Amino acid sequence: MSTQPALWRLDGATTTLLVVQDHEIPRLLWCGRQLSENVSLDQLMVHDDTALSFGGLDSVTPLSLFPQACTGYTGSPALECHRNGGQFAHRLCTANITQSDNTLRMTLSDSQADISITLTLTLDHQSDVASITTTLNNTGSTPLTVNWLASATVPMPGSYRECLTQHGRWGLENQTHRRHIAPGRIDISNLHGRTSHEHTPGLICGTSGFGLNSGDVSFAHLGWSGNFSLRVERLSNGAISLQAGVLYLPGECILQAGETLDTPAVSFTRATGMNSCTQRFHKHIRHNVLPEWTRRPRPIHANSWEALYFNHDSDELFSLIDAAASVGAERFVLDDGWFRHRRNDTAGLGDWYVDEGIYPEGLSHIVNHVRKHAMQFGLWFEPEMVNPDSDLYRAHPEWALHLHDTQTPLARNQLVLDIARPEVSDYLFERITSLVHEYAIDYIKWDHNRDLVLPGDGSRARAAQQPTALYKLLKRILAVCPGLEIETCSSGGARCDLAVLEHTGRVWTSDNIDPIERAGIQEGFMRFMPPEIMGAHVGHKSAHLTGRVTSLHTRAIVALQGQFGFELDARKLEANDVINLQHYTQLYKANREWLGSATFWQLPTDSKALIASGNVDQPKDKALFSVTAIGNMHATRAGNLPLSGLDPDAHYRLQLESINIEELATFSKIIPSWCENPVITTGELLMTLGVALPVLPPQSALLIGCHRVPH
Repeated sequence: MSTQPALWRLDGATTTLLVVQDHEIPRLLWCGRQLSENVSLDQLMVHDDTALSFGGLDSVTPLSLFPQACTGYTGSPALECHRNGGQFAHRLCTANITQSDNTLRMTLSDSQADISITLTLTLDHQSDVASITTTLNNTGSTPLTVNWLASATVPMPGSYRECLTQHGRWGLENQTHRRHIAPGRIDISNLHGRTSHEHTPGLICGTSGFGLNSGDVSFAHLGWSGNFSLRVERLSNGAISLQAGVLYLPGECILQAGETLDTPAVSFTRATGMNSCTQRFHKHIRHNVLPEWTRRPRPIHANSWEALYFNHDSDELFSLIDAAASVGAERFVLDDGWFRHRRNDTAGLGDWYVDEGIYPEGLSHIVNHVRKHAMQFGLWFEPEMVNPDSDLYRAHPEWALHLHDTQTPLARNQLVLDIARPEVSDYLFERITSLVHEYAIDYIKWDHNRDLVLPGDGSRARAAQQPTALYKLLKRILAVCPGLEIETCSSGGARCDLAVLEHTGRVWTSDNIDPIERAGIQEGFMRFMPPEIMGAHVGHKSAHLTGRVTSLHTRAIVALQGQFGFELDARKLEANDVINLQHYTQLYKANREWLGSATFWQLPTDSKALIASGNVDQPKDKALFSVTAIGNMHATRAGNLPLSGLDPDAHYRLQLESINIEELATFSKIIPSWCENPVITTGELLMTLGVALPVLPPQSALLIGCHRVPH
């Protein structure tokens, strides 16, 4: 290709990407707010950083979209590979660049190393979220061992000084961590074999002190459900890069002659403040990632797990179904324990046949009872797992991921099936689709309750084949069960990323439904993911994971932030709690149609003990904001809470949507008047002076409604 400098441009609604070819590999010269249409390459080069200090190479080595060590780049290269220990280095050059609409394809090649690379960069017109994927082709005649292939390497502004990532554990996902971008590399390496509780596959970089509505901020997310590495690196010359890709186990990725390797996509955007980036990701995910059925109003779930666990007595189930319907459930999900030999969590996984000992006539009488209440029927599966105590494992022990002559540690008394084996995938496909068709199942809760340890076929590692095999299996099932909806669950929120969400449209956010813990978990979840796909249930008065006792109002208000449902035994509710729960159920039903396309706002608060957020409909006619007191505040008064996203010129009726005024009033000598009677005020005042909050004791919450009224 000609070495004459060239410029390519991609434009979104408010964003411009500029790619320049003036060295061996194209580079992303600009990613940010939209630039004027007549900007030229000559003008841009005036502002290019070309200064060169002593003590290094004699020429500038700019950060390209595919950095290589051969050019003198001293950061993380985009590719680390070799041929039986040789040809460890390569020098790719641009062979071709083509643009179609808002997609740029860049082909790089190295005839000496016998490899070629295709980088595909796309900018979504609507959301201003860009994505990059990389394809590696082994054009040689010998195998190529790949240790690392970055999905993307994206330059970050030199002014960035902070990185925000989200980590956690089972029952405490999506916890926020900030760190300084110091010289060297921040490496978030995930080796759990699934997206994981410990590390979410997204990160945020920005200027010092960036906040919800301030600072120069960039979001990035890797759409991959397995091992990964997210890297932020600052070099001595001041260059900062963000890099992400699949993290391969030793010897796991070997390309034979002529084979190609496609990476998962990295999605990214840059804006002012985290809220702007969050809103862009929500729009991108809604329009470009999620299944179509997620655009319909989401039904209210009732899940049997915390009500019955493994007790599948028919009379118990019938009465539980009746009680769930009485408080407004629209979908009943029969959880773990319905299949052969499954009386506890030590046996049965893999034997996906209805247990004749409990259900001698199958599930028909349960399904029919659910449908008598005009509810949908859902069923729990954990397809990728097997118990050693199961008919399947006794017949096919080789189907489990393993390493010969090495004992694989159990987790929850189970092992992981090698679903990349065709015979395993075929078995799961036949069992699941047969049951879906037999009982006209509307919904599957697809669980994955352990990390991958020794994920091999007996001799070689194959962890990276599991996510790809999962996507193929999901796609295959959905092709013959077109009306089926699938939730991604992984002992809670351990598998949530844009790749799995192409086939699933609901996420079980956490096994922890203690509303105080959930408020923080959900805050982290919604930084990238839209609220309507977030499974959020009202649990028992005493939370099963923490033992914390909270009021039904707090549990319901926190659950209303996502797709509303019940994880409780409605038969045991007191009469007053039934009335209260029905109120929140009806509130969800009255607003869910617009909530699925609402603009989400995280609200800054004066106290770390308060978490506040809300959703505003597209015309800015109505909004719901929730405030949760996760702890005790230093001040006796909660103060004023400025809202966001409203029309400043509009008049709104401000009212308390939660019916916990009596509960809150006991902590105040005087309570703000709007809590007792709706008041009319303006969007401008609601967003500047804010809403005067009542005294909020620990573990309390309230729900604020704003409704546009004529002037």
